[in-house]
Amino acid sequence: MKSTGVIRRIDELGRIVLPKEIRRNLGIREGENLEIFVEEDQVILKKYSKIKDYKEIIHTIANLVTQVYELNLMISDRDKIIYANKFASFESTDLDTKFIHYIHNRESVFKREMQTFKFNNEEKSGYYFVQPIISSTDCLGLLILFSEKPIEESNNSLLKFISNLIVSKVDIS
Repeated sequence: MKSTGVIRRIDELGRIVLPKEIRRNLGIREGENLEIFVEEDQVILKKYSKIKDYKEIIHTIANLVTQVYELNLMISDRDKIIYANKFASFESTDLDTKFIHYIHNRESVFKREMQTFKFNNEEKSGYYFVQPIISSTDCLGLLILFSEKPIEESNNSLLKFISNLIVSKVDIS
């Protein structure tokens, strides 16, 4: 475990403040959930992703949909790609800042013009359709339909269906 050299006092309500530098380095934003672990005499905080708990179900759903519709589909949590059928090298890579913006704004986006985005240091150009995965009031991640050819707007219904299917699986458990 890496020491930061930062020491914080616990207040009367049991709260501590995570330094801004640490939050920024780990990509922890206001309102996000942290998971708490205890190991011997250590308290460990870890970014929590509800959608990652259902990765196997999400992969099954996404594989079925992409086989039937032959689409380039990526699914993300709030930070990283967790599924990419045609671009397996993108799995576990950080989201481009454009997509993080869509998560914060819970935004569906349909790009009719060619766009370029980055996953780690690899650039991809094409057209995309983005549908947020929203459970209750929390945006869990995104469905990203990507193509090197223009995408039909009718795929919006399919993405909404997949999003609702994922949310129904997450909310049942």
